[in-house]
Amino acid sequence: MLLDGAKQALAQGGATCDVLTVPGVLEIPACLEMAVAAQGRDPSARRYDGYVVLGTAIRGESDHYDHVCTESMRGCCDLSLRYHLALGNGILTVHNEAQALKRADPTRKNIGGMAARACLRMLDIKRQLKLDQ
Repeated sequence: MLLDGAKQALAQGGATCDVLTVPGVLEIPACLEMAVAAQGRDPSARRYDGYVVLGTAIRGESDHYDHVCTESMRGCCDLSLRYHLALGNGILTVHNEAQALKRADPTRKNIGGMAARACLRMLDIKRQLKLDQ
């Protein structure tokens, strides 16, 4: 549902997307950095203008959840700042499946759509500030 909401928002914004499925929430920052590195530093050669990260971490019985959430969010934020990424963050950190479904559903909270719209807005800001041109 997160992906559906993101795709709808991107299409409404006139953007296209590719999807890369990763093993889990904790691996999102590493895969994001790999995607950035694969593009190189030349803005004219870049394939992607922005990124939308989506995933769900549901609290369990151990403190593993806390580490996964903290490190995933920190990693994405660090990369966004380091590389001036237009990034929409749709990683859900919830206590149970019902919360996840409510937030992911495009007809309810639509966090995937919100993340995609955030990415598009960040692209607008980059253009306004003339970054990477």
